[in-house]
Amino acid sequence: MKNKSIIIIVFSILILITILTQYYGSTDITDYSNVAKFFAGESAAKVRNTHSYLFGFLHFPFISLFKNFFIFKITSLIFLSLIIYSIYIINKKDKRAFWLILLSPIIWYMAPWTSPIQLAALLFLWAYYFIEKYNKTEKLSYLFYSGIFIGFGWAVWDTIFYFGLFLAFVFLFNKKLYHCFYFLLFLIIGLTPRLVLDSFLFNFPFYTIIKNIFAGICNMTFGGIYHDPSVVSPRNFINLFSIFLLTPIYFWILFKSIFKKNKKTIVFLLLSIFMILANPQMRYTLIIIPIMVTILAREINKKQFKRQIFLSLFIILLIIIPYVIQINYSINYPISKGGPEFPYFFENLKTLQIREKLQKETDIIGRDLQKIVKEYPNQVFVVGNLPDNYRGLAHIYWGENVKEFVSIQDYNLVLKNETILYEKKIMLNPNINTRRQIWIAGGVNKNENDLTDYEKINYGIGFGEPIKIQNFEVIKKYDFLYLSKNIKNTDTLKINIY
Repeated sequence: MKNKSIIIIVFSILILITILTQYYGSTDITDYSNVAKFFAGESAAKVRNTHSYLFGFLHFPFISLFKNFFIFKITSLIFLSLIIYSIYIINKKDKRAFWLILLSPIIWYMAPWTSPIQLAALLFLWAYYFIEKYNKTEKLSYLFYSGIFIGFGWAVWDTIFYFGLFLAFVFLFNKKLYHCFYFLLFLIIGLTPRLVLDSFLFNFPFYTIIKNIFAGICNMTFGGIYHDPSVVSPRNFINLFSIFLLTPIYFWILFKSIFKKNKKTIVFLLLSIFMILANPQMRYTLIIIPIMVTILAREINKKQFKRQIFLSLFIILLIIIPYVIQINYSINYPISKGGPEFPYFFENLKTLQIREKLQKETDIIGRDLQKIVKEYPNQVFVVGNLPDNYRGLAHIYWGENVKEFVSIQDYNLVLKNETILYEKKIMLNPNINTRRQIWIAGGVNKNENDLTDYEKINYGIGFGEPIKIQNFEVIKKYDFLYLSKNIKNTDTLKINIY
């Protein structure tokens, strides 16, 4: 009875922090929330997403019904709870395994996030469980389940592909060759929902997969299409340290004994950790930490278990500080970054500013936007000066009084009569006097089927500064946004700066 009461209290704290905090995540969150909003018919902008559309598609009925993004917090808690229960079952109802994962800092870190990683981690945990059983028995039924789970995990979150590749390599390299082909077939079956959705949306089943793979290559090598080095997390001390801070310390202390009994699993985990360290983001560790906990629970003794729990509680307290602050207050943080979290919070302690809740930047923008839409209803607004500022307004705005938010990047392309957003050409230079030369090229175009009438756009909205487009003049400054008017499309202009 006492244990049940403690479990209820711990879960209640986790749920309350997740629900009450204003924090929804800091990376890729609009790629999933705006997609859900788009499918729900609630978005006043063209959808732009570099990831799978499936996760957003699964949430859109709730977005349509409740007109907010709160459902993402609910599903996050559901998937994390299923991970906790799964480890409890996989470890034959070992209470130590239950507490090790419930009080694992990564669970508390990921709870408020708008992300498919929670669902992908749940699926990957069971994929690992079944491929480990296959490794011992070579029963194809276990391989089938493992492939299905990885495939569906890949259907909702792209990075699972790389973790799945490592898992397959480690556990299949010494097996029968045709088993590898079976595994690939099973994986594709699990991937089918994404392939079907891509076929419906883009007339090509592998559209988002190919797009994401090349986007990843572009980000890692060229800084993305905007040549922004921040698209890859810097390998600085706090980012690298944060990765290891989330992993169970006793996993490393007991590494020698764990390795003897779990050689293939350890090889997989080490490959995964090296990949994570190449782009150190704490959220990625949710894929491997449940597996670490699963095998740690079999090795840890009572004294070590208590010490591990104590260390985990201390780290959890550090992790949730930014979340707790954001229940009633906000922290100065650029809207483009999503929201402050553990690494940013402690890296910038000296410059942090804690403000009243209503002074959160998104709230200020929301109030400005309400005023603009009330004063200028049913308009198409070009938004800048960054190419994706329009996504921020589309994310914040709920209503039917805006025809569309348009990217300044698309608007400028139309003015120049161009369509290419980004292109890259790689040419191989031979050392001999040969007649021919090989080159490879790729790129991203503006949608040729764009129905927006750009020439009739009369208003522009600037983020924190006036929008920089020829013939657009500022007519009003709000608390954060600047409203400009296209003087080319009007005979009179009233300047009204406040």
